[in-house]
Amino acid sequence: MILHEDPFLSASSSIMNSYIENWQKMGNKVVGYYCTYIPEELLFAADLLPFRIRATGNKDTDLGDIYMVRFTCSFVRATLDMALKGIYDFLDGFLVCNSCDHSRRMYELFDLKVFSRENFRKNVHRFYLALPHIITDEGFEWYKREVEELKEELEQNFKINEITNEKLTKSIEIYNENRKLLRELHKLRIQKNPKLTGSEALQINMANSSIPKDIANEELKRLKTLLTKREDINIDNKKRILLVGSVVDNIEFTELIENSGVFLASDVLCFGTRNFVDDVKLETSKSPLESITKRLYYRLSCPRMMDDHERRLDFLKEEIKRANIEGVILQRINNCDLHGCDNMLFTHELKELEIPVLNMDREFYQSDTTRLQTRIEAFLEMI
Repeated sequence: MILHEDPFLSASSSIMNSYIENWQKMGNKVVGYYCTYIPEELLFAADLLPFRIRATGNKDTDLGDIYMVRFTCSFVRATLDMALKGIYDFLDGFLVCNSCDHSRRMYELFDLKVFSRENFRKNVHRFYLALPHIITDEGFEWYKREVEELKEELEQNFKINEITNEKLTKSIEIYNENRKLLRELHKLRIQKNPKLTGSEALQINMANSSIPKDIANEELKRLKTLLTKREDINIDNKKRILLVGSVVDNIEFTELIENSGVFLASDVLCFGTRNFVDDVKLETSKSPLESITKRLYYRLSCPRMMDDHERRLDFLKEEIKRANIEGVILQRINNCDLHGCDNMLFTHELKELEIPVLNMDREFYQSDTTRLQTRIEAFLEMI
């Protein structure tokens, strides 16, 4: 089986796809968002398709650089660049939270520069969600109120009579199943004799973030059946590596690592395990909206949560054992302070496990492939 030719996975290689086209032909709307702290279940319950903003395939940031200085995140600049070129004109809504300062700024820039372009006449509804930077009971109450207000704004702007508890419960069931299927596929990757590469896992997760989840669930079930029957991947003489850090939404980067003699056995990425690692099913009996909020707020965090580093470290240690990891690659996109701080701490903390660690900076687009590959190959020789 040649997985990269799978029709479902083709949704990972471009921004627009046939699933979105069919969704909008039925009169449904699409809402773009940046961060995994966005309550997707709420959007889906409103018959809105949540689409995770990516810059897959973009090779420059020329237009984005006009409005964002060069010492901001090149991933965010690349997404802005694509939006200014009209690639995200299919969006009917745009939802931003304060995940980091760079992506938060997209709320103003999309409003002032993308959706206000000459000859762009579409009315794109904009929404902002404020999220605390620490995990406390008070912070949860704050976030819950924000999500409740977002529900009201969605109903008002998209002229929805009501996003009922029944619809929210159904959406939760679909998303619970989706995360369960992703965890099952992840097991095929981390097992001793894997059936799934790191690049293929990334493709699955990107495609999954780009189409309606009820359809994605059927595709994931089909892939699981195919992969279970697949011959084991030959990883002889390859080191089992865990990839950690900034957003990765292009398999060119993971293939660069794999082509250096690596098997990417697992990851801690927002287009990866961070989306599905928790196995806590949402309670729907009392308040489904509160359950959605609780899962998002208390799940395994990213470095934007300043008081949760220890829990992230514990997960790293557990994943190293589960996936039989022999080395860890910590990577961050230049000027990403959040992952820069976390990676620096991980570099010192993982020494006690005697796990080799490579900590490197990069740009979002692969303009320095030779340097990166040389560093990775040198790191492998140390293991």
